[in-house]
Amino acid sequence: MERWASRSDAWTPEDDVTLAELVLKHIREGSTQLVAFDEAASLLGRTSAACGYRWNGVVRRHYEDAIREAKQIRRRTLEDRRNRRPTRTQITLGTGEEHEFTLDLLIRGLRDFERRYHELQDTIVALTEQKRALEEQLEQSRHKTIREHVSIPATPEQIEEDSRMLLAIMERARKLIEAESDLPKARFRMDADGNVERISQQE
Repeated sequence: MERWASRSDAWTPEDDVTLAELVLKHIREGSTQLVAFDEAASLLGRTSAACGYRWNGVVRRHYEDAIREAKQIRRRTLEDRRNRRPTRTQITLGTGEEHEFTLDLLIRGLRDFERRYHELQDTIVALTEQKRALEEQLEQSRHKTIREHVSIPATPEQIEEDSRMLLAIMERARKLIEAESDLPKARFRMDADGNVERISQQE
């Protein structure tokens, strides 16, 4: 059972029924869901977008059978209209010129508009998912870059190896100095802690 929110603007079961009845009425009459959402918004004191979101996200799945029946009624109604003599109506365009359009032509145009509206909604959802996936990839790449640039502390074995290399370098330097001067020979050694110290002549 769905849990209804306690907010003052929360949707009530009565609101959902009103919304569903209006949408089904417009489907039967060959109108569009956008028009139904506008009418529901006026009756329920909400925005058209809020009504559309509620219908597509919550209410619609409870009225699948009623929607199919409403569409069948709409098809039968359209077939009856096609069998009659087309009714023509005068509309005035922004230029002030009057043009005649059949009612069927207007209905087909509105249905096509509704179809394109739903296609755009699907496209928006797909683009949103792609954006989320790209953001996740970017975040993972950023974390990987940070890990690659973090220095790893040297191990005791590495410290000991570095000390030995330093001792060897100092020993070679000592030999070079002894070969070029008459200075007393100096010797070095490394204690247990890895420190290098000079050995006195007395030792």
